[in-house]
Amino acid sequence: MTASTNPALGTRHLWHVAVNRGTADRAVWRRALQTLVQRIMASDDVALFEALEMGVPTAMVDLIAAATNEPVTRVLEVIGVAPTTFKRKDEAHESLPDAAGQRVMGLLRVMATLQRALEESGDPEQMAAFDLEAWLAQWLKEPLAELRNKTPAEMLRNSEGQRALEQIIERMRGGLPA
Repeated sequence: MTASTNPALGTRHLWHVAVNRGTADRAVWRRALQTLVQRIMASDDVALFEALEMGVPTAMVDLIAAATNEPVTRVLEVIGVAPTTFKRKDEAHESLPDAAGQRVMGLLRVMATLQRALEESGDPEQMAAFDLEAWLAQWLKEPLAELRNKTPAEMLRNSEGQRALEQIIERMRGGLPA
């Protein structure tokens, strides 16, 4: 896999993950998602903008679902895509609709913020034992008082909600109430 920030390679490599969709091993999917999150962390805002402009592949839905151990239908619900639309786009090898692609990027940026917070915690044992994907899948479902009892999944709908999620994670890292 290639870093997305290398201008010679272009941003299209951001979305390339080396996983066969038929792979059943969750560990393989988790590693692929972790690689993607690392690419998000290493990319500047212009590279992320360009990656979104190119379109988010439907394979990202499978990646997120398999890595978080959630059904594809749940991921589609979070990103706001009807299963029939997803199937049509997937079969035609088309990108996700723009709004859904932005929600996928928002989710990946939230994961990157959480990953960065974990890395900066200074406890390698804690980080090695932490299942980021499982934690995220559960956290997305829980209404939070700080979000006026909305779930983090609801907040992924637009950039302001995504920013609010990143701020909550930053406060969690600082030891402030989430």
